[in-house]
Amino acid sequence: MQVQNLIERCMLFHMSQDQCIRALAEHAGIKPLVTVTVWKELQKENKEFFRAYLQVVTPRPLFMSRCFQRRPNLARRKHWK
Repeated sequence: MQVQNLIERCMLFHMSQDQCIRALAEHAGIKPLVTVTVWKELQKENKEFFRAYLQVVTPRPLFMSRCFQRRPNLARRKHWK
């Protein structure tokens, strides 16, 4: 239960699984294997939540973020013509 609560706290800070594992090992003295095991069990119980969470936490490649930034500008240019 304690590890689960700490994982949930990490998630409030939008930490990835790797970041969470490192933080719990460094700050709470929890072995990485324990964190990974609890994380996997939480994933099994809450598949949809973790699918959505990973989309938010996973960084987009640089070229994709540039495309998303330019798209609104292109839409504005069409209105000028």
